[in-house]
Amino acid sequence: MKKNKALLTILAMLLIIGMLSACAAPAAPAATAATAATAEPSTTEAAAATEAVTDDGTYPVIRMAYTRIFATDSEAKIEDALNVIMRKEAHAEIDLVPVDFSSMNTQFNLMLTGGKDSIDIFSSFWYMPMSTLYANGQLAPLNDLLASDGQGILDLFSDVPGVLECGKINGELYGLPSVGPYSSPMIYVVKETPSKAANIDWSTVKTLDDVTTSLVAMKKASPDKYFVPGATQTYWIPKDIDYLGDTNYLGVLTDPLNSTTVVNYYESDYFKNLLDNVKIWVDNGIFNPDTMSNTNPTLMSVQYGITEGTPGYCWNLDEWIYESNLQQTYGDNMVGTQLGDALITTGNATTYQWHITSFCENKEAAMRVLKVFYTNNEAANLLGNGIEGENYVIDDKGYVRFPEGKDMTNCGWTGMGASYNLPNSSGCPVWYYQPDNMWEMMAQSNKDSKSSLALGFTFDSTPVADQITACSNVIAQYYLPLINGEVNIDEVLPVFQQALRDAGIDQVIAEKQSQLDAWLAAK
Repeated sequence: MKKNKALLTILAMLLIIGMLSACAAPAAPAATAATAATAEPSTTEAAAATEAVTDDGTYPVIRMAYTRIFATDSEAKIEDALNVIMRKEAHAEIDLVPVDFSSMNTQFNLMLTGGKDSIDIFSSFWYMPMSTLYANGQLAPLNDLLASDGQGILDLFSDVPGVLECGKINGELYGLPSVGPYSSPMIYVVKETPSKAANIDWSTVKTLDDVTTSLVAMKKASPDKYFVPGATQTYWIPKDIDYLGDTNYLGVLTDPLNSTTVVNYYESDYFKNLLDNVKIWVDNGIFNPDTMSNTNPTLMSVQYGITEGTPGYCWNLDEWIYESNLQQTYGDNMVGTQLGDALITTGNATTYQWHITSFCENKEAAMRVLKVFYTNNEAANLLGNGIEGENYVIDDKGYVRFPEGKDMTNCGWTGMGASYNLPNSSGCPVWYYQPDNMWEMMAQSNKDSKSSLALGFTFDSTPVADQITACSNVIAQYYLPLINGEVNIDEVLPVFQQALRDAGIDQVIAEKQSQLDAWLAAK
């Protein structure tokens, strides 16, 4: 049971710490969503939707991808319940298409090629940057669709215009952000027992160098334990810089609050400092053994006892610790610290982008379906939590729980819950392990965060597509062995840097700088 509960939070962390949200002011509060959900469609909109019904009385069917880890036996019931709402409000029906987390890339590659198995709506979370999807011709422009069939969606972001800018390329929207937190600062978290054994005061730990000092102290106090999860999945996603939405970091802003100069991440002082710390981790046995044989995500490494702690990121450290300690997800209380500023960047904002595909045959109907998920709390709850009594229950305090004897592995739905990975879950009930005021905390987090000078800039990678592909192949060869300390860093780093230059990273950086300068000049 403990392991299953862990997987629930791990999935939440795959959505929180794996690659989080981002952009520019408070998230829309639940009241805003609720108000939008009760709004009547305009006369023009209602007429257009009525015309979508075919002569034989059937509705256009929109195929929407959703992500799962375990079996979703309740899909048909949830689909039926959603279609009661969709026929009335969207004049369309929905076909939910499961995408298994373990084979996400493979499935999306097949579903985004056109043909009868193509999908109409999807989130690009953890699949591919929006700029690449755009360059591949896989995304539909949304401006006209929002005006004709998506009334009310943009109102949810009226206080955070920078969020919407993050979904634009050349002035056209190609992605809609989810409602949620828009920053995700770097953190380090660890089990309380080895931390106490080393007398670590996390309130004094502010930098990566400070973390390393603490790791060495914990290793001395608990020599049989490990504290950084080296693996085939990265433990380090640099949320304290602005990587301009590019998860290969081919040109970044290392000082995004003060400078708009695009630099080579892999030759920056930032990256060199990370590798200097990696050397210390290797010398002191901080990494788990056999790093390149460990296929677990960072938090699963902690859950399974491979390591005691991990770097990561989340929208609010206190909230993350509250959830994990209430559930005892990791078999111990967790402690830790935030590293650096909470930054609002385009990379964070585009984590949970929702798109209509260019292959969609009825894009107007697809936009109406998206509108329902952004503005109807009942539909949002069905998509996130499933059927009450079957996939979840509401306890006597009003919190969501799994039914007795069930957990995320056998509840029949995704186990993901209604959260900010979905278009808008702000009007849904919270889970028992979440604070009552979670959505208000998210809004405050957005207010307190600092915006990158490049917030809203989206890179069009088309002019340097070949160089990006070549650089990506180089990174796939060198990056993980370097940050896992599996190679001699002093010898291999220069080889890696030269290979990137040979692959065209300088051209990519120059193109990014040119586009960023033009974008800044046009603001």
